[in-house]
Amino acid sequence: MKETALEQTAKIETELIAFRRLLHSEPELSENKFKTQDKVIVKLEEYGIPYRKIGKTSTIATIKGKNPGKTVALRADIDALPINEDLNLDFQSNNPGVMHACGHDAHTTMAMGATKILNESKENFDGEIRIFF
Repeated sequence: MKETALEQTAKIETELIAFRRLLHSEPELSENKFKTQDKVIVKLEEYGIPYRKIGKTSTIATIKGKNPGKTVALRADIDALPINEDLNLDFQSNNPGVMHACGHDAHTTMAMGATKILNESKENFDGEIRIFF
């Protein structure tokens, strides 16, 4: 029996939480997201998903379905804000004056989870999906 998206997501929940906390603990401001880009690339390589770097710190992952077809795009922001975090979390920002107060750590994590699930399901759709980080 084919797994539902909910079942697929539940299987990677712990992994996604760890990824989000990693991103949250090491936020970077726009145009300086080199370490964040590296973290995204490590995950894409772990999942066997082709990607290319664009500009200074952007990455585009590509998932091709079983046959040619339309292209769909997903986008996730990866930058943080110039705000000091004072929440006493065990995964609190290690970068003074910079914080993922905007939720882009979660945004990136959701896109990464979707990317993994879509890649594992690529035989079930036609076309191409591009994920912009």
